[in-house]
Amino acid sequence: PIWSPDSSKLAFSAFNSLMVADVESGEVTEVGTNVERGFQIGNFSADGDWLVYSRRNEDLDQEVYLFEIETRIEHNLTLDPFTDSAGLITPDGAHVVFRSNRADGTNQLFKVSLKRLTEDPDDPVVKERNLLEAERLGRGGQGGNNTVGGTGDADQDEVPASITVDTDGIRRRAVRLTNDNTGVGNAFFFSNNGETIYYIGADEGGRALFSIPLAGGEPNRMAGGGFGGITPTADGSMIFFRQGGSGPGSVMSMPLRGGNLENRQERVEFEFTVTVDKEVEWRQIFDEAWRVMKYRFYDADMHGVNWSSVRERYESLLQYVGQNQDLYDLTNEMIGELNASHTGVSGPSGIDQPETYGTSELGFEIVIDGNNYVVGHIYRNGPADKEWIDLQVGDMVVGIDHQLVQPSQNYWQILNHTLNDYVTVTIDPSTRTGVANTNAGELHDIRIRTVSSLRNIKYEEWVESNRKYVEEVSAGQIAYVHIRSMNQPSLVRFQNEINRFWNAKGIVVDIRYNGGGNIDQQLLDILERRPYEFWNNRYAGEQSGRRPRQAIAGPKVMLINRRSGSDSEVTPMGFRDLGLGRIVGTPTSGAVIATGSYTLINGGRIRTPGSLVVTYDPERPGNRGINLENYGVAPDVQVENSPQDELAGFDRELKEAVDEVLRMLASGEWQYSGTVRPRR
Repeated sequence: PIWSPDSSKLAFSAFNSLMVADVESGEVTEVGTNVERGFQIGNFSADGDWLVYSRRNEDLDQEVYLFEIETRIEHNLTLDPFTDSAGLITPDGAHVVFRSNRADGTNQLFKVSLKRLTEDPDDPVVKERNLLEAERLGRGGQGGNNTVGGTGDADQDEVPASITVDTDGIRRRAVRLTNDNTGVGNAFFFSNNGETIYYIGADEGGRALFSIPLAGGEPNRMAGGGFGGITPTADGSMIFFRQGGSGPGSVMSMPLRGGNLENRQERVEFEFTVTVDKEVEWRQIFDEAWRVMKYRFYDADMHGVNWSSVRERYESLLQYVGQNQDLYDLTNEMIGELNASHTGVSGPSGIDQPETYGTSELGFEIVIDGNNYVVGHIYRNGPADKEWIDLQVGDMVVGIDHQLVQPSQNYWQILNHTLNDYVTVTIDPSTRTGVANTNAGELHDIRIRTVSSLRNIKYEEWVESNRKYVEEVSAGQIAYVHIRSMNQPSLVRFQNEINRFWNAKGIVVDIRYNGGGNIDQQLLDILERRPYEFWNNRYAGEQSGRRPRQAIAGPKVMLINRRSGSDSEVTPMGFRDLGLGRIVGTPTSGAVIATGSYTLINGGRIRTPGSLVVTYDPERPGNRGINLENYGVAPDVQVENSPQDELAGFDRELKEAVDEVLRMLASGEWQYSGTVRPRR
């Protein structure tokens, strides 16, 4: 919410509407609506009659507007296709300062005059005349060049100037003020007289608070730091801000006057006692969770559920809540009535948890063979798979951490309480399978640097096993990649793998067991690429100059299953709609909504799906196709691993995916030329 200068009005944006509240009467008036995510309010004019805000227009361009509250007429002050935001009107009502990436792609500060210019503002004669006029009126002269010594006091008795707006040719009036290394931050503000702008930027010394004259000129570095939540005092003499990492940190103060400001930052010390009535707090969390879902759930019809009736039914059970987890369970049951994914309330348990322990993982499986423990499997590239460790499948495990072990004992109790990362394992190699043993009965110790989890090691082994299988059954023609998650590391890995397998004749893209994220656009962009040219040096091979190289120029199959969720359902649906290949496996989970998370009063969070995901269909109104929530993307070829397959270690789904790629390749619909890809 934004206060008017005289504190008589309050402006805020809610549910795509622009609202103005009269403080004295309490009356709230809707003065505007915008279906493209509402309004981002900057400030009131000095007389309180105008608002500056930014919003997206029907073309999704972010523009800065000046809005007259009484007439409800808005004036576009930026009029360009770039991202313009964070507009503030100067105290004298003559200019609006805003952020824009129109110059070089980084956000810089610009100012625009609301009136037509009658003379060149950069003419030294004009500048000198304006300076003398400012000094005559006692408005602080050079402004930003003098900010270390003063903040520029405004005349408190001065009547706010009337505002005149002429938007004809206004785009050409915008003047760039900053040239910051990494771009200007969201927060900036004026000195009281409006002659100076304070902003967060960066130079060779890092992030810092700068000042710059509104009239233009060189920035002045005032003090280094991040200045989170920076807020000036009413008289402009001091700022308050947060400092101290991603957590709550400390509240700091710093004057805007005097020299060496960096050394004058002080921590604001305060303390207070909070008494929590748990029953009242639980009701607040319940009410807030219900309200957040009501106003942020993507479907205003709440999936056809009478949301008020649902609240009444579950609210009656609040009296039986005895701890935080009871409340979370009750609230989640209520939210479950919506039959929607990507939802839920969680938070601190409110109960002291006992200390836990960590398990040291050796990197190999131990199985029972008669009366002995033996090595059943050694994980590839795990802690036991080292060239200096003498360990093979079939070796008898006699001791762990200098303690004898046998099948009647639970050896995990030892691994739960090791002294350090290295664990000694005593091995009897006499039971090695398929190897002539010349040292039967001779025990030896191996030292293993354990890890806390084998999850990633097991995953990488699974991927390599799948890749090896695909290589073998396709005679090296088909590549295999698995996308673990729809996040940035997975995208980078996928890009590297496409670079690696660029000359494969086809590919299986496996997105089974992928819980989602948000990289569908980037993945599909790569998969839909087609070679169009060769650029060849006379000393290079024919295929080396293919453009683009980061592409697969053959048939593609996407492998899915019921544990492909969210963005790993969006991706195969787009894969199909774009005609990129065939889909093999089982239907996906049907959990596709774009979600956000919001903090509750006790530090817990509620996850709320705020955006629906529908396919693009030019044959339907508004090009809106299928809602993917509770839909489930069906494969073109349905196949599912049976329990017997899982026990036998046979991936029937992967086999069918490879067979489908080979069938597509044999059909002749995909052209390819070049040498066979060397097996890896």
